[in-house]
Amino acid sequence: ERDPFRGRPDALPADLALRVKAVLGLVGHDAHDRGAGRRILEVGRDLARRAGIATVDVGPDSVDEACGRVLLSAYPDRLARRRASPGQFVMRGGGEVRFDAKDPLAREEFIVAADVDARRGASALRRGAGLDLDAVADVLGDDVAVEESLAWNRERDDLVRRVVRRVGAITLDERLVPAEPGPATVDALKARIRDTSFAVLGGDGATDLRRRAAFLRHHLGDAWPDWSTSALLSDIDEWLVPHLVGARGRADLARLDLAMLLLSRLDWDASVRLDELAPSRWTPPRGRPVEVDYSDPDAPSIAVRVQHLFGTRVHPTVLGGRVPLRVHLLSPADRPIQITADIPGFWSGSWAEVRREMAGRYPKHDWPVDPGA
Repeated sequence: ERDPFRGRPDALPADLALRVKAVLGLVGHDAHDRGAGRRILEVGRDLARRAGIATVDVGPDSVDEACGRVLLSAYPDRLARRRASPGQFVMRGGGEVRFDAKDPLAREEFIVAADVDARRGASALRRGAGLDLDAVADVLGDDVAVEESLAWNRERDDLVRRVVRRVGAITLDERLVPAEPGPATVDALKARIRDTSFAVLGGDGATDLRRRAAFLRHHLGDAWPDWSTSALLSDIDEWLVPHLVGARGRADLARLDLAMLLLSRLDWDASVRLDELAPSRWTPPRGRPVEVDYSDPDAPSIAVRVQHLFGTRVHPTVLGGRVPLRVHLLSPADRPIQITADIPGFWSGSWAEVRREMAGRYPKHDWPVDPGA
């Protein structure tokens, strides 16, 4: 039957559900042709009787929901989703349909564009109905394609499973859910470990441990392992992947202590030798132990207050006495004074000048003439 709403097509509301409600007497509308509405109702009842379909009384909300579902069943290719601006929609096949942004239907997320005025570019909607996401998924069923992918999400800083439902050119929805354990998750976590050069793993001391091993390898050769990033990545499947079974994301990676994993690759004798030849700390005669920096394998170094070295007669070394430490001498305020690789020579040489300067700046501290005594 003809449109029960009379007037210029571009001046009439696009919502077909509004027309159905007017025909059923649920709402009034100035454009409603009551005679045309009665004829539609009579034809509808006659068709229902012939088909053996019972009719029931419905409310306005039921009409809104039913119209979208019925239209989508009849015109599954006419599904459209709103773009960013009201009244602008993209259709399932990729085409565009537009209508007045002030039309109530213009703000619906999904519509069925049942009647359009085909034009070059975007078609103009004359009549359609809105529907929600659940209705789209229920009616279209197997036409809804589900795509899943695993990727590291920057905002969450975690591995997530991206689940996208599409119908043709329309993305129905997109969800980010936790990754599930499995081979694909292991591969994604391996990629994250590779991209961050192991920084995503947990534990303290891995950088220092790897530098100590590199120092020993530099001086003693292949008897010591190559724990460079490239070497560790080359056999990651052997030593790390077994620990990723059952992992889901960042929290699981943070629980993996890289230093402990690397140490577990050494036998007991090598572990003992590591601490003997390349200790992580050096203990001065006074004060607390200080960290040994092995970033330069030719010149490992320490930074220590000069006062804490009082009583030192032999220059500190590593590698069984073969490699002297480069000592960064600090003031009581931890400011740099001098760098030396010969503490006894420093005491007998430039210490006199340093002593005068320190005594002037820090008169409350003891500055002996012979600190090595």
